[in-house]
Amino acid sequence: MTGPLIRSAGTIVHSKWFQRFIIATIVFAGVLAGVETNAAIVAEHQSLLRSLDAIVLGIFVIEVILKLAAQAPKPWNYFRDGWNVFDFSVVVLCLMPVGSQFAVVLRLCRALRLLRLVSALPKLQLLVGALIKSFSSMGYVSLLLGLMFYIYGITGVHLFGGHDKEHFGSLPRAFLTLFQTVT
Repeated sequence: MTGPLIRSAGTIVHSKWFQRFIIATIVFAGVLAGVETNAAIVAEHQSLLRSLDAIVLGIFVIEVILKLAAQAPKPWNYFRDGWNVFDFSVVVLCLMPVGSQFAVVLRLCRALRLLRLVSALPKLQLLVGALIKSFSSMGYVSLLLGLMFYIYGITGVHLFGGHDKEHFGSLPRAFLTLFQTVT
């Protein structure tokens, strides 16, 4: 009996329609997290938003259960894939009890659901993998950016310091202005 159930779970998990459904759910969760930043909408539709959030979380829990079942009789194989560990962690964090001390963590977890798109789309996984592999070179990139900021900061103080002391009156203020402009 467990054999057919395991095969069914594996068939569902690897099907295109299921993967598309999960991607659509992740996108919907992202839209829901964005809507929840508007206090007026939350005040007016709080029960609906909570229900929708519970449905999304339920879908993610079912996804994890199906993926674990698909790995039977060795469900721990699910955790060999780093993306599955990430997905599982996000779901577990979202299941934390909602209290005043956990409210910020819960909101962050709702936003983290969007990052699940990376685990759902293989091309994004490839891109993130390449970025992670490039971390060793990031020190040199940071050094180059620091030099550029320093040069532009000095230039800004000399060119604009006399006219705009608030933004370029000193080197630290110029750094802050450049950082604000870049971000």
